[in-house]
Amino acid sequence: MRRLFKPQHTKPKDFDLFWQETLTELDNIDPAPVSTEKQYAEIYPGLVLEQIHFRSLGGVRVTGLLTHWEDDITRPLVVHSHGYGCRCEPRWSWANAGSNCFGVDIRGFGRSHDALIEPSHWGWVLTGIQSPETSIIRGAVCDYIQGAKVAEQILSGRTSHRTFQGVSFAGALALKSASVLDSPDLLAVGVPTFGWTEGRYIFVKSGSGAQINHYLAFHPERLDDVMLVMRYFDPVNFADAVHCPSLVGVGLKDDVVPAKTVYAIANHLAGPSEIMEFPVSHTDLPEEQLWERFEQYWLTLTLEGIDREFGNRGLI
Repeated sequence: MRRLFKPQHTKPKDFDLFWQETLTELDNIDPAPVSTEKQYAEIYPGLVLEQIHFRSLGGVRVTGLLTHWEDDITRPLVVHSHGYGCRCEPRWSWANAGSNCFGVDIRGFGRSHDALIEPSHWGWVLTGIQSPETSIIRGAVCDYIQGAKVAEQILSGRTSHRTFQGVSFAGALALKSASVLDSPDLLAVGVPTFGWTEGRYIFVKSGSGAQINHYLAFHPERLDDVMLVMRYFDPVNFADAVHCPSLVGVGLKDDVVPAKTVYAIANHLAGPSEIMEFPVSHTDLPEEQLWERFEQYWLTLTLEGIDREFGNRGLI
C-alpha cells in the first residue's frame, strides 16, 4: 500500500541545533517592512493588495504580496509562496472567501530576483551547495518564516488562526517552516518537493532534482557531500516535528515530485493528516483540473475549521 511507504529519515546529528541557530539568527533581524504599492480590484470591494518589502536572513530584502481586508475584523491568515522558478500571484479569491493572504517571493525569484546576487549557473538550488550554512534553501525557508511574521505584524492582532499553504517548491517551504516554528493551525501542501533526498536522486526526471543530478553527473566526487547538505533541507527530516493537522496532495504520475517522495514525507508527519491522491501533477494534462478539489478542501478547513474526524479518513 502506498500509504505505508516510509523510508527511514536520514537526519544529521546536528539537524535540530542547525535550525535552532538559524531561527535565532533570523530572530535578530528586524524585518522593517515597507509597503510601496497598493492596488484595488473593482470586483473585490473591501480588499486591497499591498506589495511589502522586508528584510530576511542575511539582511537581504525580499518582497511579498499582502491581499487583505481593509477592516478590523479578525480573520484566518493564509501564508503561501510559489513554484520553482515562478513568483506569487495575488490571491483575491482566497481573500474574498474570508481570509487575509500573504505570499512570499523567495530570494532569487519573481519580485525578489535581485535579492540573490550570484545564483549558481547550475541552477538556483545549487547556489551555496558547499555547506548547509551557505545553501540557498536555508535562506528560502527563512524568507517564508519571516513573511509569516511580517504578515501578522502588519495585520496587528487581526489573525484568528493560520494556514501555511504551498504546492511543489512552496509546499516544501511551508512544511519546513511549520516544523521549525510549530505555529500554524493547518498545513496544506501539494506535492512538496525536496523530499527523500536519496529517492529524488533515483526517481526525479525534471525540475530542481534534475538540476542536482546534472551537477552530480559532472561532479560525481561531490555526491556524498551534496547528499549530506540536502539532508538538512529534506522535508522527511522535518515531518516528525509537524504536530498541526496536515493535508497533503499527491500526484500519482509526476516526473518532478514523484509520488514516492511525497509519501515519504506524509508518513512521517507527527500530527493528524489526510492525503488526497490525484492522477497527475506537474503536467499539462486535463486531469490537472482535479487539483481544484485540493484547493477547495484546504480553504474550507481554513475558513470553517477542522472537524473531529480529520486525520481518521486517511486517503480521501
